[in-house]
Amino acid sequence: MLELNTEKARAADNRQLAITETGKYIGTITRAEKKVSKEGTKGLGLSFKADDGSTANYLDTWFAKANGEELFGLKTVNALMACLRMRKADEGQIECEKWDSDARQIVKETVPGYPAMMGQRIGFLLQECLETDQHGKDQKRIGIYGVFQADTELTASEVLDGKTTPEKLPKMLQALMANPVRDNRKNKGAPARTAQPAQAGSGFNGMDDAIPF
Repeated sequence: MLELNTEKARAADNRQLAITETGKYIGTITRAEKKVSKEGTKGLGLSFKADDGSTANYLDTWFAKANGEELFGLKTVNALMACLRMRKADEGQIECEKWDSDARQIVKETVPGYPAMMGQRIGFLLQECLETDQHGKDQKRIGIYGVFQADTELTASEVLDGKTTPEKLPKMLQALMANPVRDNRKNKGAPARTAQPAQAGSGFNGMDDAIPF
């Protein structure tokens, strides 16, 4: 005899589906990890769960080389902080889900990160990116194209300027959807027309007096 288990029936609807398409997403930060590569490059490891249950688990953004040279990702990190209305993010331990290559499954781990970012609501414009990995194989991933506030849909510059009506996001989304794939492959043949990441934010150096939070 089969007997209905309502809890398991509900769980069948809640499978996590990976975000694979370019577009606009609103959801929650589920991982804000402090990253340092073998070469010493610093980064912010982000995972994100959209309101529809879909996830993007490797939105890692690299923002500075070991020698201090700034990378483009620093603008994205600052845009994120502006949209979260955070002047700083202190380091600490966070618990998050990560892929364990030995166990071949997702497990919960405690790692260095930024606790204040965990669980925060945020909006992302995500873009499909084509890249060549270290083994010379082409791969597809999803990357951050733009950042905006989840509740107001204001972008970083609009938050910093004290705007109350979102005007830039529709234009950013239009530009993104006109060129939904960024092709960074090493052997892609003829140059492809690609969208450039939106200038969503910039560093806060020398701007303290102008920050409205």
